[in-house]
Amino acid sequence: MVGGLEEAYLAAKPLLQAMGEKTIYCGGAGNGSAAKICNNMAMAISMLGVSEAFALGQNLGIKATTLTDIFNCSSARCWSSDTYNPVPGVMEGVPSSRNYSGGFTSKLMAKDLDLAMASASGVGFKCPMGSNALEIYRKLCEDGCELKDFSCAFRHYYSGKNEE
Repeated sequence: MVGGLEEAYLAAKPLLQAMGEKTIYCGGAGNGSAAKICNNMAMAISMLGVSEAFALGQNLGIKATTLTDIFNCSSARCWSSDTYNPVPGVMEGVPSSRNYSGGFTSKLMAKDLDLAMASASGVGFKCPMGSNALEIYRKLCEDGCELKDFSCAFRHYYSGKNEE
């Protein structure tokens, strides 16, 4: 996600491609940062939705592995379920399998959501889901989860349980 003069982007593109798999030109100066906070807001909202659904499913007696299979082959399929599952015991190699260590911290997510909400306010745009996500991530940080991966909302906000 790059913003600035297109000529500068094209000149820097080989260097950017050496640092990452894909580069996307977003327009003028600041648009790369704007795209990043929009992406992270969508990621936060998606993770909270998936976490809430998994926790509800557990409370209704449905195993998270069963819901994962359903989500990942139907309309609920998303990165938060098929690549970065928040339920401990469902997926290897993700922060939920390591007591939410590593990954993108709740503190960083709260920071990006705060930037997104400030940007939205600056243009007079309402983001009720983004605002609710920010409240949840602030609460997680206040409760001592600031250095845990942002997927910890499943356990520490929704009181989800390990898959057994």
